Amino acid sequence: MPNARETTEPAGNHQEQADRSTADDILANAAALFSSRGYHAVGIRELAEAVGLSASTIYHYYGTKRDILYEIIERFLNEFAQRLVSGLRDQGLPPRARLERAVTEHVLLTVTRREELLVGDPVLNALTPEQQAGIAALRRSYRDAVRDVIAEGVAAGEFRVADPLLAAMAMLDMLDGIRSWYHPGGGMSLETLAGHYRSYALAICHAGDPT
Repeated sequence: MPNARETTEPAGNHQEQADRSTADDILANAAALFSSRGYHAVGIRELAEAVGLSASTIYHYYGTKRDILYEIIERFLNEFAQRLVSGLRDQGLPPRARLERAVTEHVLLTVTRREELLVGDPVLNALTPEQQAGIAALRRSYRDAVRDVIAEGVAAGEFRVADPLLAAMAMLDMLDGIRSWYHPGGGMSLETLAGHYRSYALAICHAGDPT
């Protein structure tokens, strides 16, 4: 029969889990407040009240409000980039299938995780230059993966576009714009929306050379 030492989880693990849960709760509430009211309009005291903690406890987990903002953006974009970039670089599927899957996931994440999409220029300007560089690198890794899959599609005869990088940027601008107007329950289902945007993305990939 196992003894108590073998069946009891170390107290340190419980504390780490509690700390992680509290940190995640801070980020979730901050994302909701920043998204609804604007980053600059929300103070640490208001955030602390929303989480049910003291302001000093918030500072125990995050040194500044800016650090909270960065953690929200960095964590989301890191997950976003890893998930979509890996799919775009999956050589087991043809370029068109990879691109369509990425467009679908981009639409879904944009809508279902909209509170974490705090990536507009006014918000990014609140970050340090080093933090901004880290965010830019994550976004660039995704853009480059889209560019590369378009270029592969051109080489395979699936797409016809003169400049894969320009096409990728046009496509991502189009997809990022969804967050400014789409609201669930507004008459168009998320699945229908994704279907339309897959068609638009493919149209960009067949634009040819405008000259």
